[in-house]
Amino acid sequence: MRLKPEDAGLFYEMFLPLLDYVNENYHVMMEPVHFTGESVDPRDAAEVAHFLWERTWIIDDYLTETALPEEQCEIISGWKRCISRTFIIERHLKKGSVFISDDNDSVYLVNGIIDSWEEMIPAPTPVIVKTTLLPFRDVIISDGLVSAFPIRFGRNMADEFKETYMTAKKNKTLISQI
Repeated sequence: MRLKPEDAGLFYEMFLPLLDYVNENYHVMMEPVHFTGESVDPRDAAEVAHFLWERTWIIDDYLTETALPEEQCEIISGWKRCISRTFIIERHLKKGSVFISDDNDSVYLVNGIIDSWEEMIPAPTPVIVKTTLLPFRDVIISDGLVSAFPIRFGRNMADEFKETYMTAKKNKTLISQI
């Protein structure tokens, strides 16, 4: 599952100027870098985003200093609830991909932005990824900055991940909004 094209466009329309604001005001990158141009180096974007996700209070400053429509302010304000960590992608479903947190076994249903997770990371599941989850309207997405690790799991580990997902499904604790 992925966002509708207009929602994907809206995400980047909001996210890239926020990265520009963070970099311009906090000088994360040594050289001037702009994220609203045509080509964005994902490594630069990841560095600035990492800085932001560790200091989500910056979002309040940004919203105070920027005139945005109310809905965009609500969406961006929700990003203060971001979850940055390593996850196991256990499986792909029609409604999104199943992400299991590496530190507390929370299970999330996550949508892609432009492509589904299955299209972005075509490796067989389970797969380890490091990313930041964000609320976007009524779903969970990532910030689009993802590191995947080429690690294969044995059957026992894969079965444990499956059991974690099945338990969350059975107990209705699969998280689809943050």
